[in-house]
Amino acid sequence: MARVNKRRTLNILDKQRKHSQFDYAEIFRHIRTNIEFSTVDRDIQSICITSTQSGEAKTTLSINLAYIFATKYNKVLLIDTDLRKNTIHKYMGLSNKQGLTDALADFRQKHMINYEYFQTVQHPSFIGELTVLTGGIHVPNPSELLGSHTFKDYINEVKKYFDFIIIDCAPVGMISDAIPVGNAVDGTIFAVSSQDTNKKDAANCIKQLQRNNVNVLGSVLTKAKTSSGNHYYYY
Repeated sequence: MARVNKRRTLNILDKQRKHSQFDYAEIFRHIRTNIEFSTVDRDIQSICITSTQSGEAKTTLSINLAYIFATKYNKVLLIDTDLRKNTIHKYMGLSNKQGLTDALADFRQKHMINYEYFQTVQHPSFIGELTVLTGGIHVPNPSELLGSHTFKDYINEVKKYFDFIIIDCAPVGMISDAIPVGNAVDGTIFAVSSQDTNKKDAANCIKQLQRNNVNVLGSVLTKAKTSSGNHYYYY
């Protein structure tokens, strides 16, 4: 099947480096290393990112991790499964006319990956290209879709074609979509905002994930102030 990609040149990382004296890339390289060595018994090839509530920078974390993984791995895939409030396409300047929901409907019928739903992003620092699968058209039953065998089979299939997969999930404190997504990947990262997250709520969300057999690799503190005053970074 012919591969049809929509390409876009990445400039977000360049803007970060230009406007901040803090080395954002080094922070995310450190997080990437921690993820890679988070388990001893098995390799981590796919992760999802979730949080307690909206506004805790989980999508920003997902995008920046995808960028930094793309500087090391040839084939990296970023998927938006926050189907009620998908925003990756807005942050990255991509189209959302078709995406994950469309790809799953196609996969359910044909049982094969259709690359027409993928878009690619390029940057000089990347080894290859960063592939993005946006949320796609809105559906009335996101939880049912993400909890289906079709979704799990789809993720298992794309694992054959990509070196690393990063999935942006809905906040687990609001809806349960992150649980089936977490069960379909190798590990889950929990974003905790230093400005917004209630500690008790976050602890309850992590317990909820663990009770449902989600492999929580760890947490990342977001929106922490640097010593420079106005800048924020992800630690």
